[in-house]
Amino acid sequence: MRRSGTILNGPYLLAPTTNHITVAWETDLPIDSIIWYGTKGQLDNSLVVKCERGTPWKDNPEGLCMYRAVLTNLKAGMMYAYKVALESGEIKEGCFKTLRDNPGEIRIFTLSDSHLFRISQEFTDVVLQNRPDFIIHSGDISLATGYQKDEYSTNWFHKAHFLNEIPAIYAFGNHDISPYYDDFFMGVQQKVYHTDKTGHNISFTYGNTHIVFLDSNPWGLFEMNAVNSGLPVDEGTSSKIDITLKWLTDDLKSSEAQEAMWRILVLHHPYTDDFTNKHIVTIAENYNVNLVISGHLHYYIKNVSVNPKIGAKTVYISQGSAQDYGVGLDSGNADERILSNFPEVIATGQANYGCITITKDALSFKSYGFQEDLVDSKLVDEVILAAEESQIVVSQIVISADDTKGIVTIEGYAKNEGRGLAVVALAILDNGKEIMRNLFGVKGKERVVALNPGEARKIHTEYTIMEPGRHIITVNNTTQLIDIVPSSSIVFENLRSMTGQGKASNIIFTTVEIMNNQDCSTIMDIDLYIDDRIVLTQKAELQSCEKKNVDFTYRAVKGGNYKVAVGGLETKITVEGTLKGIPIIKDLSGKGNHAFLRGTPRLIADSDRSALCLDKDGDYIEIPDSETLHVKDGYTGIVWANLNRLAAEDEMGHNPLMVKGISTGWGATYLLRMCVERNGKIKWGTCYGITEYSWQGGKASVGDWVQYSSTFDKKTGGASYCNKEKVAETIGIPMGEPLRNWEGLPLFVGYSYIGHIIKEIGRPKYFTHLSAKISQIRFYKTKLSESEIKDIYDHPNQVGSNGNDLAVWLNFRDIETRGIHKTEWRRPVMFYPSYKTEKQLWGFKTLSIDATIPEKTCLKVVIQVSDDEESVKDSIETELMNGKQTIDISVLLKAQFIRIVTEFNSSVTPEGTYTPELHEYKIGALLGQVISCITWGTRADWENGDSNGAVGFEPLNRTKVFDEYTDVIHG
Repeated sequence: MRRSGTILNGPYLLAPTTNHITVAWETDLPIDSIIWYGTKGQLDNSLVVKCERGTPWKDNPEGLCMYRAVLTNLKAGMMYAYKVALESGEIKEGCFKTLRDNPGEIRIFTLSDSHLFRISQEFTDVVLQNRPDFIIHSGDISLATGYQKDEYSTNWFHKAHFLNEIPAIYAFGNHDISPYYDDFFMGVQQKVYHTDKTGHNISFTYGNTHIVFLDSNPWGLFEMNAVNSGLPVDEGTSSKIDITLKWLTDDLKSSEAQEAMWRILVLHHPYTDDFTNKHIVTIAENYNVNLVISGHLHYYIKNVSVNPKIGAKTVYISQGSAQDYGVGLDSGNADERILSNFPEVIATGQANYGCITITKDALSFKSYGFQEDLVDSKLVDEVILAAEESQIVVSQIVISADDTKGIVTIEGYAKNEGRGLAVVALAILDNGKEIMRNLFGVKGKERVVALNPGEARKIHTEYTIMEPGRHIITVNNTTQLIDIVPSSSIVFENLRSMTGQGKASNIIFTTVEIMNNQDCSTIMDIDLYIDDRIVLTQKAELQSCEKKNVDFTYRAVKGGNYKVAVGGLETKITVEGTLKGIPIIKDLSGKGNHAFLRGTPRLIADSDRSALCLDKDGDYIEIPDSETLHVKDGYTGIVWANLNRLAAEDEMGHNPLMVKGISTGWGATYLLRMCVERNGKIKWGTCYGITEYSWQGGKASVGDWVQYSSTFDKKTGGASYCNKEKVAETIGIPMGEPLRNWEGLPLFVGYSYIGHIIKEIGRPKYFTHLSAKISQIRFYKTKLSESEIKDIYDHPNQVGSNGNDLAVWLNFRDIETRGIHKTEWRRPVMFYPSYKTEKQLWGFKTLSIDATIPEKTCLKVVIQVSDDEESVKDSIETELMNGKQTIDISVLLKAQFIRIVTEFNSSVTPEGTYTPELHEYKIGALLGQVISCITWGTRADWENGDSNGAVGFEPLNRTKVFDEYTDVIHG
């Protein structure tokens, strides 16, 4: 690029105070610059501004050319004009107003996650019309990574046309991690405001309000990455967390903060983030923070404290995204939670920006959104916090009880007669002891009830009395005498079931807690029910008031869904059982990385290529992990794809062209990702250590064949291509950092998990899928050059110049559809011969089969018998029918052992993929008058045998969404 001495970014305003502001800009090369400024149209002050070199970038390897004009000795509340002049002759103008001394009213605009900033023009118009004192940005300017310096220009400076007139103050988002964020914003802020040793956390007081900005990445990004990745948190991250939390505590308990009327905390990661909840909530509430503003989710979420003594004294707002148009509010049902794990969430929705208005008596936060093609913004929600104490009035209390279960039901009406948002909290007196209740509604789905000024609502809650006897229950001057009879002598709680792994996958492990409420010890039988039938009984001995676990181990004989029950409690469990045909796509690289074809995709001919059509959620390609897929310093992934469509708003985005790892993001959860967003933009990335290192660039093309390529090397960084065009690149990483190979996890095309890892299930709650045609896949263990990418595009049927590092090459012209499974040799019962040549010869009478055999597929079986588990004594062959059937096999010679060899024949056609499924074999055997049977019906049974070719198992729950868990992500 030819450089001419021009302003690339800016001028923009930073770090406002009553007597100080910084005007900053970036040029393409060092050049003499001067700024003229003054009041009332008189630019009678000037300042020569020198170039300060920043972080190197491709167009400026010596470092960015930054200019920071620090204007001091300004007058409070005064409007100034300024003009930046370069030696080249370029002039840019702007204006600003300094902050006021003791303002009667403060007005602040807020936004978050601006990314592509599609609402930039509408937001600019609103800002310039209203001219707030300043703007708060709670993080995520870059779409992919802060290391792509161009993103700041494209997504922020060139779109936010108010920055030369209205100052902004910035918090770090997870997409902002890079030294460029320091160059553009943080380096100035840390010199003006109170900060810590990291320089990323700042605070200041404006009028009657103390405002704190936190960098939440040490826990919201890096600790989360470590935990999600199964790695320990490194000392550097732990140290940053400790430094930040101590600094925050010291800042909030300072006299400056505590003497302020209002306290506002700004950070990127919201209340619903596990690690923000762990580290920040207690500090914020202990030191009377009134409003916590965050982002990250791209959803609007409003919640109060779950602590009934705090309630609406601390309100948490997760702002919606300023990237896309969004207007909407959902306050949920009055008696049910909006988010299952967060009863304190009182509204969710879509919004684009906020407006804080502060007076001595009240703090108002209004959320607004824009609708495409409409000029004016629309009010989404409003929170009013009053300086006075909340005034909830509770009336018409009715108390009732189930004296056998000890459950007290309290109903009534609550009204907010104060001036600000307030939370309903009932003080229940039980024999003089106070119990606070702030969760109301349907049992198990109770939620916090928050009322706006003047709002009233019916409330009901339940309180369980544990001790039998007489209880005097008082609520708001209403009293009820309740006599609680002793509860059941034995109480069952917390029933949990799970299956084993590997050879134990047919074992159902069940645990239940039992409690002895009697005043004496007892011994009792505890029954385990499977599908309403007692299968096991355990004796349990308990002392008086003792609680203990009782464990059961049950072996299932057939795969399927089971109901497990103990002591009136029930749960459900699935045992793997079906053996099925799985077509195998042959790997042409010579490394043996053949791929499983999952689902029912169609195989079509398109011009000179064979293509798989991944139309449905379960259609994808899985390449099992192997040593030859593990990389050291770099890789290249290539997918030829023709997208059918982009994801809809109600579907998960991050649709995977190629992913190796446990999730497409939300941690250092992959080796590589190539993902298409709902808007068609492409996200690329890799992970090293506990760091997710992503970049963005290019746009997927719907209806066209494109060669999508992602290359990476530690030293030279990442480069990504659409066909021959380089669409994105980023710098390298430290050579000593290990890339995350995610050993044991497959390389996927068209499928991935998405979201945070849920500890209880060992995977994310959600999955994501790419709807596309795929004609070729390649994976290299090194970074290919731009010329090599172009050569592959020109010669897609040739190995190319880097064949030694080619680990996967699939073109769908060789798909194996035949597989063989052999069971192990089995006896009907155990036999212990009394001498070496003694035999027990069984007559094998019937073979019962449960199978699903679609048209265009078949299952062929050979039933073999033997006396020594080596030589076949006799056999019969047959082809199976769809469904359940029983075959007479009594013609077989009597023998000691039997096994079954099954040939699976699948079919991959232009209409779809068809695979046969084998659910169960059951052999009836006779020895004299003794009847026995042999069953194969679980994965553990089938895995005792041998498989070869296109046969295997369908993974459980790959396309299941676990609704019982909460994971708030923007997908």
